[in-house]
Amino acid sequence: MEQQRWDNYAVAAEQAKALFLRYDQGRIIAKLGLQADEAYLYLRFLDLDYRIHRQTGAVEKREGAAAYVDGGSFNEVMTLFDVLCYSKEGAYLSGRWVTLSALGGGVHRGGPAGGMFQDAVGRISQREERLGAVLEHLGGVGMPKGDIAYQIPVFPFLPLYVQYWRGDEEFPPQLNLLWDANTTDFLHYETVYYLTDFLLRRILLLLERENPVHQETK
Repeated sequence: MEQQRWDNYAVAAEQAKALFLRYDQGRIIAKLGLQADEAYLYLRFLDLDYRIHRQTGAVEKREGAAAYVDGGSFNEVMTLFDVLCYSKEGAYLSGRWVTLSALGGGVHRGGPAGGMFQDAVGRISQREERLGAVLEHLGGVGMPKGDIAYQIPVFPFLPLYVQYWRGDEEFPPQLNLLWDANTTDFLHYETVYYLTDFLLRRILLLLERENPVHQETK
């Protein structure tokens, strides 16, 4: 069963690459303001730099000044290609923050990233003294409403509002993710789940490092 699941992921990722290769790449570059050359499109996702080969759809990434390496997780690849292919012409930010359930217009399937979300909150609480530094590393700008609260650029054109409340004797720690109301003009609602899972894993990896720079996401 596990092997079948990973095989399905691989097929879905290859289908996303094939779809990208059928799109007008000039329009993708223009609508998202991307850098590009004859071989690659370039896109920053959280604190990582990605390049997508224009002839094959192959994804490479790097962290900091490291060299590009092949590949990316299923969640990374699906999010990248959804943003590149699905984002609407003239998409813009509303400036209004909403919850995931509001973003989905009532089509809501429970907590983002499933059980991973609650597990992540528990693990974050064990290193919460470093959370602010990690969110700043991700490009975060301090925000109100939360013991630790930052707006971070998921992509240069798409922000996310991260709110964290420390736990006490009465309440457990709480993590909220707020999205611009027009987020689904940039990617499908379902893709927000892929993005959220990758974001949580990235935050946890950075929290657990002594030095959060120049190492790879697992």
